[in-house]
Amino acid sequence: MVEYEIVIVAICSSSDCSDTQKVANQLYKQVTGDLRAVIEDGSMVISLRATSSEISALLENASISGDFSEVVVPILALLSDWYPDWTHGSNTCLNDGNAPYYMKIFGHYYESSLDTCCEKHFSWDIYTCTGNSGTVPSGFYPNWSGSVMQCFNSTVTADTLPDYMRINAEHWLFATIEACCDQHFNWSYNECVILSGGSPYALAAEEWYVNHEKQVCQQDCPEEDGGSCGGLAKSWNTLYKSAIVCCQEKLSWIASSICEAKSTLTFAVGPSQ
Repeated sequence: MVEYEIVIVAICSSSDCSDTQKVANQLYKQVTGDLRAVIEDGSMVISLRATSSEISALLENASISGDFSEVVVPILALLSDWYPDWTHGSNTCLNDGNAPYYMKIFGHYYESSLDTCCEKHFSWDIYTCTGNSGTVPSGFYPNWSGSVMQCFNSTVTADTLPDYMRINAEHWLFATIEACCDQHFNWSYNECVILSGGSPYALAAEEWYVNHEKQVCQQDCPEEDGGSCGGLAKSWNTLYKSAIVCCQEKLSWIASSICEAKSTLTFAVGPSQ
């Protein structure tokens, strides 16, 4: 006994392939109808015997029967699906309907979008694969490529977003600059936030830290604000709630009142002579 399985490759006619089931049903009806006809009238056996003397001898007492109860007619070549372009070495996916025959037959090479196709078949270089058409995850990621400690915005600098960060965005990308800097550059948090485009005013605690060179206490606020602002505190600076507490803790050899007056720029002005 010899059994055959017939595979039919078809292309849906609508751009979104919404007619897939309709095409499949039509093909099934047409093909099985024709097969039933040639089996029942005996013409299939006659045609097979006529191909060669060897086959004619083999099929001398042959009969053919058909069981169509389990026949499946798949629609495999979908123009809207993406396949890996390995033939031309482009390192990308295409959806032009010109996939190699083996991909059309087996089907599992197809993906519904450029992103998913690139992730599956070109995971080592997703940016090249997707080009400007791929979806870039949104957020801030650490820039390891230079000596400057800063976080980049992925939607602005997608070309420098490493693929391992793109694939694992939930681990590497953060919703804010502050969160990214805190996670990856916490030893230089303030500098990271400012260099990454964050506002220095959001970092100012308005508390006090010592300036040993000037022998005063200064406020943690942008230096360009003037007055008692000494610039944003460094990570190693200890902050105090008031100038007088800072003076007492860090400049104890100076009278507290004098230290506080110098720090807050509130020197008493005596009467003119």
